[in-house]
Amino acid sequence: MAGGHDSGGGLRWLLTYADLITLLLAFFIVMYASSQADLERFHEVAAAIQRGFGVGVSILPAGGGTGILPGQGTSSGGALPVESLSQRSKDFMAISEALAIQSAMQGTGKFVAVNMRREGIAITLSGALLFPSGGTELSPESVKVLDEIAQLLAALPNQIRVEAHTDDLPTNDPRYPTNWELSVARAVTVVRYLIEHGIAPERLIAVGRAEYDPLVPNDSREHRALNRRADIVILYPPEDEEENGIPKPPLMELMESGSD
Repeated sequence: MAGGHDSGGGLRWLLTYADLITLLLAFFIVMYASSQADLERFHEVAAAIQRGFGVGVSILPAGGGTGILPGQGTSSGGALPVESLSQRSKDFMAISEALAIQSAMQGTGKFVAVNMRREGIAITLSGALLFPSGGTELSPESVKVLDEIAQLLAALPNQIRVEAHTDDLPTNDPRYPTNWELSVARAVTVVRYLIEHGIAPERLIAVGRAEYDPLVPNDSREHRALNRRADIVILYPPEDEEENGIPKPPLMELMESGSD
């Protein structure tokens, strides 16, 4: 009897272990099911955004991109098909991903934003990154960001408009009597840098907007800092012209030819 009692006690831990494994298995099944449901909801929302605004949203596999820019390959696992997007949306996805990676590596994420406009894709760079206060010389921190942008722009055929913006404070600099002169000088500085790094001059337009196109009211130090910026706008034809076949060499074709 004593031997039987010892045998039962020695096996009792197996029951506890089996219960634990079963609980862990159930836990991971629930977690997996929840993540799959969220993924499906994401694709539903992404499809709605694409239909409503023509903006592409996709989940791309790690390292799935090929060619000049990351993220241009067709994603797997139920992601939105890249081929169904407009060229503008494809380029928006590629540029956003490339600059997000570069910004994360250099810690400049809060100074860089990529947005869709009616006329194209706008890469917004904070004035705090680009220029010293009241100056027009590029800061050392901005050079790596502009180098990456120049590489992205070199892969595109589009016209590019560089818009510089200031806040509403006076310049107090005889070289720039008003913010018009200051903003134009800053736009030209960015344009010249892009030309020096391989962008054809005929593709570029320099525009100074002074303080007359603010993102937010110039009513605080923080808001003025937001308004001091430069927008590098990649221009596209209207979506209907693009769909009707007006010639515009797409970035995807350039990438495919480069990968052959």
